[in-house]
Amino acid sequence: MAASIRLLVSLTAAVLFPLVVSAQDAPFECDNNFGDCGTPNMSGGGGGGGGAVLINNTDLGDTYQRADDFDDDGIEDNSDNCPRIRNPEQFDRDGDGIGDGCDNCVNTRNEDQFNLDEDAKGDACDADIDNDNIENELDNCMLVPNQAGDDGQADLDGDGVGDACDDDIDGDLKTNLEDPCPYNATLEAPSEDERSICFPDVDGDGVSEVDPLSKDNCPTIANEDQLDTDGDGLGDKCDSDRDGDGIANKFDNCSLMVNPAQIDADRDGQGDDCDASFCYAVYGDVENCLDPDATLTAYSPSLMANTGDEVPLRLFINRTNREFRYTWAIVSSPDGSKARIAAPQGSVEQSSPFEYHYLADRPTVIPDMAGEYTIMVEVVTAFEDANTTEVETVAQYRMRLKASGEPQSSDANAGGCSASSASGNGLTALFMVALFGGLGLVRIRRRR
Repeated sequence: MAASIRLLVSLTAAVLFPLVVSAQDAPFECDNNFGDCGTPNMSGGGGGGGGAVLINNTDLGDTYQRADDFDDDGIEDNSDNCPRIRNPEQFDRDGDGIGDGCDNCVNTRNEDQFNLDEDAKGDACDADIDNDNIENELDNCMLVPNQAGDDGQADLDGDGVGDACDDDIDGDLKTNLEDPCPYNATLEAPSEDERSICFPDVDGDGVSEVDPLSKDNCPTIANEDQLDTDGDGLGDKCDSDRDGDGIANKFDNCSLMVNPAQIDADRDGQGDDCDASFCYAVYGDVENCLDPDATLTAYSPSLMANTGDEVPLRLFINRTNREFRYTWAIVSSPDGSKARIAAPQGSVEQSSPFEYHYLADRPTVIPDMAGEYTIMVEVVTAFEDANTTEVETVAQYRMRLKASGEPQSSDANAGGCSASSASGNGLTALFMVALFGGLGLVRIRRRR
């Protein structure tokens, strides 16, 4: 009994990897960066985002409980060292608590992940922190870009601190803002003609960097408009957090609008506060997003697997909690393949928010030959369509499965069934507990 339960729902994180989106660019979900998260205290509730089912096998039967797992790697977000990037192995070679899959300094401890220039390398391991093409050990303004054309790294007073980051450029012991002529120590009362000497425009944007009356809010980057969205004194072109909500522009899903919660109900990478429309994107696949106001649409993410792996087939529909009949079929497969769909037919009626949960046997396929498989799903409304009121509305979608590995015996698919009814099963009530959108991995927790 225990073995059969284990085989029924055990999936390995290596089975499926989405082909349609880079996980690094995927939108945020509950990952403890913007609030506490993890397994809810009770079933129900919750908003959009990823989720997984935890199955507790007990003598009293299986109980189902939602958990936050945005990247579907089987590790709950509050325990995941890369909550937005699939990394079931949780490797962390430098031991800083940030998994290798998302660590901007893989071999150097940097728990803070500071990254001034927002490139691929964190400050702790970046040879050019300010990205001005001058390596740190040679840079006289290591944290401020300070290229000065033919003059090299300008240092008017020769104190070893470049003009771009020197509070007293001319070395007359007056700070630039109180100095009547910051670029000339001998001029105490510059004439109008001498102002260009005292207050030059180094970056050429028409605004002097040191003139108290028109101080450039991006002194080393040209920004004629001087836009400063959050009013913090740093122009938008040189402000790593333009809207001042505590989320760096690179990661902010509304970089010009304050939204520290980063709520993105349709998971399209745009926060709700700045998103003009709702269209649910599975794994960030915006091109094939699910618009609940559009005609009936089915979807299933493309996958990668090893030959011999049992691959579950996920079903998304742009209608919520409506009854549908479904049929899965292999349209094309590598030469010599005898793979077939197990439990290809049935019905569904519960979704969360747009992923439907199978009431009985979950459709699966075991690729037996390396290569690409095309698998089609067809869904038909059991009653009238929620939007058009038409009956027997049909939608089809073709997904790809890329398999690699050695050929497998046809016995690998011997357990597959040509059809299986998905209604009238006692498991229906168990799946009444909805999942967060983006379910991809069923995890088992066994109690003895």
